[in-house]
Amino acid sequence: MGRLIKVKDILDFLESGFADLTRQYDWDNSGRQLIIKDQKIKKTALALDPTEKVIEEAIKEGCELLITHHPLFFGKTKSIDSSKPFDAKVIKAIKANLSIVAAHTSLDLADYGLNDYICYILNAKNISSFVKEGRHDFVKIVVFVPRTHAEAIRVAMEKSGGGHIGNYSGCTFSIDGVGRFRPGVDTNPYIGTVGELEAVDEARIETIIDQRKAAKLIEAVVEAHPYEEVPYDIYKLDMGKEYGLGRVCGLEQPMSTPNFLQHIKDKLDADTLKINFELDKKVEKFAVVTGSGASMWKSCLRAGVNVLVTGDMKHHDAIDAKENGVMIVDAGHFETERIYMKFLADKISNEFNIETVLIEEDTSIIHWR
Repeated sequence: MGRLIKVKDILDFLESGFADLTRQYDWDNSGRQLIIKDQKIKKTALALDPTEKVIEEAIKEGCELLITHHPLFFGKTKSIDSSKPFDAKVIKAIKANLSIVAAHTSLDLADYGLNDYICYILNAKNISSFVKEGRHDFVKIVVFVPRTHAEAIRVAMEKSGGGHIGNYSGCTFSIDGVGRFRPGVDTNPYIGTVGELEAVDEARIETIIDQRKAAKLIEAVVEAHPYEEVPYDIYKLDMGKEYGLGRVCGLEQPMSTPNFLQHIKDKLDADTLKINFELDKKVEKFAVVTGSGASMWKSCLRAGVNVLVTGDMKHHDAIDAKENGVMIVDAGHFETERIYMKFLADKISNEFNIETVLIEEDTSIIHWR
């Protein structure tokens, strides 16, 4: 019989490597939307939006969980009325025992989230945060364990989010040594005898993790460790990393503006682009803000870039940005976000060995005639 997967397991996985649900904008509602208690997850659907069509398709596919980028609930819901379209789809999901979770601005702000992935798709290099929102503080966690259980501890560290350094994951260091201890009265030692000094061949295993996630890693280590009292150390590191919305990145080789625009259309599968004007020089460096980010063009001036790839360009932003020499490339809210859901579906499927279904609307809700 395979491992029983619950919503919490998948949320923990998302938080450990993709989207810290505690790190989102105040107005947002990433995280749990509808939760069916003790639901066992065998099949998961992923989609950009929790539309009625998407919810119906997830139910039809026999999914127990739907993960979306945009939340189901915004603001305060004071009542549920089945005669209203929104409320009706909520009731439909509950009746079908369909849990729904969302990773919205938590995924926008995340390392290796939406913005990083678009940069990767566009073959960009030298990627850094565009608008700084805060700082990751890291700690080093060192665990001492019998060598027979060293691999179990290493796996627990990695699965709970430890060992992410840049584009590398699973980073740990270990060294063998001898641990000594004397079990006291009322102890129940895994190894050794009460009152006698014991020497054990042990491994010292260490990794780093975002300080906000350290408690979860320790919890996983304690669960995997054979000792009654788990020996571990926590060291605060002076190696914080800024995080923020959007990315600034460069191209391997400068491109003419027409070639750069075609490059975006090809990579994002966008039929059309909206621009406020066309640069008369080659593009070397640009900013990316997935979804609705055209209003952030002023940050381009501070970052020293004159191209912003985003969605939802408004009239006055287009004018003001042009007058300041910033070309806004509106590839579409839908087009700059949908591509990530397939990537996330594959990650979840590989991690939990469960079936995932990507439910895609055929096109953006916005149509050009």
